[in-house]
Amino acid sequence: DAQEAQTALSNAIAVLKDFYKSSGKVPKESFELLQARVAVRAAREPVQLPETPSTWEAGYTGVADPKAQPDGIIAVLEQISADFAKMESETLAQENSDKQAYDEDMKSCSIEKARRAKESDMKDQERKR
Repeated sequence: DAQEAQTALSNAIAVLKDFYKSSGKVPKESFELLQARVAVRAAREPVQLPETPSTWEAGYTGVADPKAQPDGIIAVLEQISADFAKMESETLAQENSDKQAYDEDMKSCSIEKARRAKESDMKDQERKR
């Protein structure tokens, strides 16, 4: 379940980063092509939203920084993804530890079972004499 959640979160983060990069809210990486529209938008002053807009006359302008700590959605999703990864590693470690304990218990039980079977055989032989 944790692996599926990590995959879903990675996909969500990728979609959000693409969206925020196209809107100019998250800077593009140096290897990404800078589009002229984004450069022009960055050079302009931010779009001012009226108190109660009747219709949307501009593209997405963003209300908060998506990577701002701790409230940005990308930062929140990255933290959740890290928590899932930590939970998965702790679960795997616990499962390995439990398997080792189980194997040791089964080994000691089989030794005890063999000892008791041998003891029972010896008592049966003594009764037959």
